[in-house]
This record gives sequence, structure tokens and C-alpha cells, in this order.
Amino acid sequence: MQLADEIVRLFNFIGSLVCHQRPERTLWIGGHYLPVCARDTGALIGLSLGYGLILFLRKKGAKGPPHLYVTLVMLLPMLIDSFAQLFGFWTSTNDVRLLTGLLFGTALAPMLVYMLTLSPLNGKIPVLKRLQPDTADLDDKNSWLDAKALVVGTALSLVLFLVIRGLVGSEFAFFYWLLSVPTMAGIVWHVFVLPPLLLVAALSKHVRRK
Repeated sequence: MQLADEIVRLFNFIGSLVCHQRPERTLWIGGHYLPVCARDTGALIGLSLGYGLILFLRKKGAKGPPHLYVTLVMLLPMLIDSFAQLFGFWTSTNDVRLLTGLLFGTALAPMLVYMLTLSPLNGKIPVLKRLQPDTADLDDKNSWLDAKALVVGTALSLVLFLVIRGLVGSEFAFFYWLLSVPTMAGIVWHVFVLPPLLLVAALSKHVRRK
């Protein structure tokens, strides 16, 4: 139990680096508050789901961006909810934060990977280079991740939302670890690993040009 408590404290510390961790906006699952708020939990788990969509549903020969209209439909709800709450138009709820975060993260991962393909760092980032299309062309109508794939992502986001919502208030510790571990992995990858990798790739490319 002591080791588990220490890991929870470590997770909370890592979460505090990227999130306000306000208790009223954070989900209580498995006897603990999750390391980040409901919105961030949704977004980070959604990112993992988005990478899964790339792995299994991308069209390997396509060059066009992820379907733009469906992507926008998935991204906008979290942005609208966040800014509306920030400017006092309404007070959101944890259910809304969680659901909009899931949709946002699921749509963001494919767009992030595709945009890196358009950058000079294409193919230079370990792990991601296995997910990127061979080439990218914004004008190509053949979407690398089409509308059907993103709709599948939306459906899976809704399923995850219902599952996570059903776990809120649970005292069974397994559920805490089930959600906090992928959340931590998302923070470590996107905040502490990916930016340095991008920097190193950019610097090495600059050095080679010289």
C-alpha cells in the first residue's frame, strides 16, 4: 500500500505541472482523485484513442489531411465550452468537460501526426514516423484518415465517456490505475518527450545543412 500511495503522489505531482487539479473539476475514481481534471483526463485518453485510429484505420496510400469537417466537429465543442466558461457565459460540468475532452483528443492526435508530416521534421521523430503518411498534400481530397474513421473515433469516445462516467465514485483501486496510467503516459509523451525530440530533430537538421 505504501508503494501505491507514493505512486499516487508522484502522479499527482506530474499532473500538477500541467493542470490546476481543482477537486470539484476532477473525477474521483478508485478511491482517489485522478491526476488531472476531467477535461484533461478526457483529452489525454482521447489522444491515445486517436493514435489507435491511425494505427488501424488510416488509408496508407492517401495524402490528404484527416477529414476536415468531422475533425472540426470533434475539436470545437471543447474549445467553445472552455472559452465560454473562461469568459463567464456558463459554468460547465464534469460530464461536459470529460466528453468534449475525449472528442478533442481523439481528433487532435491524427491532425498532429499529419501536420508533422508537412513539416521539415517529417520522418525524424521516433515512434511517430511509423504513423505518418508517406507524403502529405493538403489539396488531396483522398483523406489519410477519412470521415468514417473519425466517426468511429467519435463513437468510441462516447462509449469511453459512458464507461468512465459509470466509474466515478468507485472505491475499487483498479479503476484508478486503469485511467491514471494512460493519462500519465499521455502527459509524459506530449509534454516531456515529444517537445525535446522535436527540438533535437530540428537542431540536427540545421547542423546537417551547415
